[in-house]
Amino acid sequence: MGKKQHSKDRMHLTASEWREEWGGYKDKSRAPFKRLPFHCCAISFLPFEEPVCTLDGIVYDVINVVPYLMKYKQHPVTGQPLQLTELLKLNFAKNADNEYHCPVMSKVFTEHTHIVAIRTSGNVYCYEAIEQLCIKPKNLRDLLSDEPFTRKDIIQIQDPLNTSCRTIDNFDHVARNLSADVAEDPSASSSIRNQTQDMQRALGALQTAEAKAAFERGGGGKRAEAQRMLLDAKAAAVKPPLPRAAAAAAAAAAAAAAAGGGDWRLRAPARKELNPAFKAGAATWDTDDYRDPVALAGGGKKGVKKVAAAEAVAAGKAAAKVGKLTPKERYEQEGHVKYMESFHTTGAASRSFTSTTMEATTKNARTMVVQHRDPTKKGYVRVSTNLGDLNLELHCDIVPRTCENFLALCAMGYYTGTKFHRSIKNFMIQGGDPLGTGLGGESIYGPTFKDEPVSQLTHNGRGILSMANSGPNTNGSQFFITYKSCRHLDIKHTVFGRVVGGFEVLNGMEKVSVGAEDRPLQPITITGIMVFTNPYQEMEDAEKAAALAEKVRKELEDREGGSEANKVGKWFSNPSQLLPGTAPAGQPQQQQPPTRMGVGKYLTQATAQAAMGTGAAKPPSTPAAAAAAGGGGSSNGAQPQASSASQPHRQGQTGSKQDPGSGVGSMGPPAAKKAKVAPTAFSNFDAW
Repeated sequence: MGKKQHSKDRMHLTASEWREEWGGYKDKSRAPFKRLPFHCCAISFLPFEEPVCTLDGIVYDVINVVPYLMKYKQHPVTGQPLQLTELLKLNFAKNADNEYHCPVMSKVFTEHTHIVAIRTSGNVYCYEAIEQLCIKPKNLRDLLSDEPFTRKDIIQIQDPLNTSCRTIDNFDHVARNLSADVAEDPSASSSIRNQTQDMQRALGALQTAEAKAAFERGGGGKRAEAQRMLLDAKAAAVKPPLPRAAAAAAAAAAAAAAAGGGDWRLRAPARKELNPAFKAGAATWDTDDYRDPVALAGGGKKGVKKVAAAEAVAAGKAAAKVGKLTPKERYEQEGHVKYMESFHTTGAASRSFTSTTMEATTKNARTMVVQHRDPTKKGYVRVSTNLGDLNLELHCDIVPRTCENFLALCAMGYYTGTKFHRSIKNFMIQGGDPLGTGLGGESIYGPTFKDEPVSQLTHNGRGILSMANSGPNTNGSQFFITYKSCRHLDIKHTVFGRVVGGFEVLNGMEKVSVGAEDRPLQPITITGIMVFTNPYQEMEDAEKAAALAEKVRKELEDREGGSEANKVGKWFSNPSQLLPGTAPAGQPQQQQPPTRMGVGKYLTQATAQAAMGTGAAKPPSTPAAAAAAGGGGSSNGAQPQASSASQPHRQGQTGSKQDPGSGVGSMGPPAAKKAKVAPTAFSNFDAW
């Protein structure tokens, strides 16, 4: 409310309202922002299939940029002069979901990812991987091909903080409306529906000189032709070869022509029989691998070196295994592995029922699985090297499988004598390989075992102990210790410990100079490992002690006539049983009331007091007197009170005979008349 409450109740539109909210003039400088996505061509604005880029990081599809440069000879975005030789072929990696991602960190590329490419190899990574693994450690080598490069070879494909070069409205070919598309010939139209440009071009050029020339060049559509033109331009820019090299190239070209002709760069690889074939006259399938290992390794001198290195490693592994147990076999042989039956069967009966080659089996056996131990405390070891000692704390309560593998290998001396084969300053030092090449090592679970990713254990700080691997679930015996934080390795590598003592030794390791393949020039060798606390061994000792105690208990029960469960019912079924060991040697045992536990002890006490009465009498002097006194039963029905708790019960004697039913006041109340009870399953109840 107020005196100006109706000041805006106008019956007309102002100039600002008409311009901003209605159909008035709109300033083009304030138009909506349009940015080219990283996976689209800068000419067609469509997702690329064969990406190439310029040195300023603008990405194109080869089928669009090659005709454009052949026609205009200038940059499609900036308008500057540009040649075909300045284009770089890019190698984008895709994951299982067909998304572009970093091949090292597996981070999916989005519009907010900083993407870079390496000029020498054409591989595309996220900038974080290049910064953490190449720039900061000063190891300027490609992370996939290991090719050296410089800081100038890093091409910015997408920088989220600098989007000016990706604004579509600022592109030169958009502002000038330039296009390299060739007008289609109406006479070349066809009645085939949904035909592509390549198909139209092929149908229109049938039985012409152009078709013959295209066939001689190697065939293919516009994409293949653009690739061929790009390769020809790059080949022409290379210096002419020497005479011998030229002769070799001519011989190779002649051989290629004899093999099938066409451009060898675009020719498909030779067909190879990869599936097993059936050998004539044989009873099994041919599973031999006839592929050329050098060709599989990439060919050339590099392929030969890779094959030779692989053969040397295989020979070293075979020589190391001769007469020597694997860690898994040794761990089981020492009795550290405990097996238990699982819920699954071996399936032998099913296989024998459906197969004629399997042995007949009528009963399924349970499969045996390993019963793992999960401790609740930390482990501690000391790793002694030729440079000093490192004290390690192991997270056995968080990652039990990894810590058990490390402690078991330490206890069996698996690491003793091994060398740290890789050290990268400001990154990490790696060891644990008995071969010393980075390609060996096995675990106590087999060649490899699964990762244990835990979010609370990260590569945060100096001295973090983690497992080295060659991919997911490929842990063996190799481990590494970080020189600084490596958060990009979280979840990819299992952290299982940390250094708690000996950081000066770790500093000395980092200062050791390295040579080729980051191998320390001064050997850093593990001379021994001392295990201070092994929770798994403690649990195993406790299990053995409990099993031994249980065995002794069972032996005692068997010696005494069975367990307590088998003795239930004796206290009431035969209460007048003889107690062993109560009679002197050489004399028959006397009958005593049983010793009862629980409520029964009160029944025994009350029955004994009622039977003995309150008076005391002397026992008979001779057996005859005792027989005369007890021949017809008790004379007065009363018994004297026992003088001792250990004295056996005897029937009392009196001077005069009285009826059993009559009582004597001085001798206490008369005894109750006994009823004749037929013997039952509970025996007699006289002692009650």
